[in-house]
Amino acid sequence: MRRVLLVVGVLAVTAAVPYAALSSSAAVSCPRLAQAPTIDGLLSAGEWDRAAAVGPFVLESGGMPSLPTEAYIGFDDEALYIGARLRDPMPLGVQCSATERDGTVMADDSLTVTLDPDDDGTGIITLAVNPAGVEYDAVDGDAAQTATWQSAAHVAEDGWLVEIAWSFGEGGPPPDLTTWGLNLRRNAPGAAERSSMSGAGVRGTMTFGQPPLRCEVAPIAEPWYGDNTMSVRLTNLAAGEQIVKVNVRVTGPTRRAHFFEVTKLTLGAGEVRDLQARYLVQRGGRCAVELSVQGIADLQARTALRTASMAFELPALGEELDEAVAEIAAAYTAYSLMPEEARPFDGASRLDMLLARWRYLDSQQQRKASLSADVVLALYTRARTLTDDAMALTREFEQAGQ
Repeated sequence: MRRVLLVVGVLAVTAAVPYAALSSSAAVSCPRLAQAPTIDGLLSAGEWDRAAAVGPFVLESGGMPSLPTEAYIGFDDEALYIGARLRDPMPLGVQCSATERDGTVMADDSLTVTLDPDDDGTGIITLAVNPAGVEYDAVDGDAAQTATWQSAAHVAEDGWLVEIAWSFGEGGPPPDLTTWGLNLRRNAPGAAERSSMSGAGVRGTMTFGQPPLRCEVAPIAEPWYGDNTMSVRLTNLAAGEQIVKVNVRVTGPTRRAHFFEVTKLTLGAGEVRDLQARYLVQRGGRCAVELSVQGIADLQARTALRTASMAFELPALGEELDEAVAEIAAAYTAYSLMPEEARPFDGASRLDMLLARWRYLDSQQQRKASLSADVVLALYTRARTLTDDAMALTREFEQAGQ
């Protein structure tokens, strides 16, 4: 009896602790441009070098799109500028069914810009363009209200491009540190993908002027257990030195999936620095990684970029083993509560066999970062079978003890 209870105690402390994954809305600092881009749909060399990079885009259904989008924003005294390169291996197949202004542009291959100048969910301006340059605009969903803007689109060899200038009007641009609601959304009907800077059901933000920092983040590419990296290029747009913090966070279904790391560096005036931002995947299941970059000045940290949650999913081997060990603990408990005369002669050895199987699988999952996907999936299947076997043994003991 004492040995059984000790084993149950050891198994109980191994069980998973629920962890509520955190997420933040995407954000970007919109820098002032010394020279406005020409709105011709070409994204010519040098035009967007000092604009902010937005993204990476994420699927509104979760996960990463197969068609990446590179987007940029900036402003001057006249207008807010948006440029985007929408990658597509079959650009001649893009959908351009809408041919009239304010038609079904957003159902086509399209880029949609959502602006919320008061960041309060009212007075929302929607601008959309398809690859043929057909436009749609609306205020609070009313297409009869027309915004003051211009756009141009161009189909290229590797996708299509669009440039937009939205006029501030007589009031000019907002003061630095003013925050607007913002979302950039791509529809790609050929790939059945809707992606955006912020994901589904949320709108990101942009803050004018500060900090003067451009952050280009590559989309995550097939994360695996253990150490992973994502490429980040930082450009100091300030006239002087700037302290920068890069924060990477991983969240998942349990507390043990949680990871957070901070990298602090100093960039000289105009300096460009490439960084491999590290993140650690410790558990399987549905996880997400987010990256944020802050510029620090006068003891204040201001966000230059915060990505949407970039979701991914790996076989939840650790979680399945947690469930298996909990069921094995239940089997030990059921056995210990049986009258001695009712216990099957091989009950203890069958319990020991379950625990031995669990220990082997757990030893393998400790080195899962070095295993192939096929091996991990096989181990996951064996762990599920172990859970089922433990549950069946518990039922057998409970019935025999009645």
